[in-house]
Amino acid sequence: MQHTFGYARVSATDQNLATQLDDLTRAGCARIFQEKVSGTRTSSAALSELLAAVRAGDVVVVNPLARLGRSTVHTIQLVEEFNRLGVHFRALDLGIDSRTPAGKMIIGVFSSFNQYERENNREKSLAGINLAKQQGKHLGRPAGRDTDKLAKVAKALAKGLSVAEIVTLTGISRASVKRYRHELAGG
Repeated sequence: MQHTFGYARVSATDQNLATQLDDLTRAGCARIFQEKVSGTRTSSAALSELLAAVRAGDVVVVNPLARLGRSTVHTIQLVEEFNRLGVHFRALDLGIDSRTPAGKMIIGVFSSFNQYERENNREKSLAGINLAKQQGKHLGRPAGRDTDKLAKVAKALAKGLSVAEIVTLTGISRASVKRYRHELAGG
């Protein structure tokens, strides 16, 4: 059985959901998930609840489209997720309906835009990594052994200092002191 769900969101507690709720009710939404939460917040209880409730063949309706996600990219990702789940999507303000040829085209454009963003971000990351390597910067996790620190720990242990005393004296982290002590003991 197909269900038509609505999603309504306003950003501030002093804003009113009434207009969105009226539009969604007129659009035939049997259940409307609603919340007052900033679009910049990464968690959204009502949106999570909606995503858990939808099944293939269901319809999700919003008005306006900008209320769906916390950003353009997030909105596109949500529309792609609906498409992947076989859930039809409608944005009343833009006339987008994933069951129509024009709606399918718009969703295709959204998907293309999202793919472009992913590839663009990946290229930027790789360029940054390559630049850092060219500048001789170490990338990733620091090397596990620092010979100067190892020598300091060995000298302190030879004098009979405890781990806590070595940490205080040298400024080397407790975990590193223990690791070097273990290594020096032949472990």
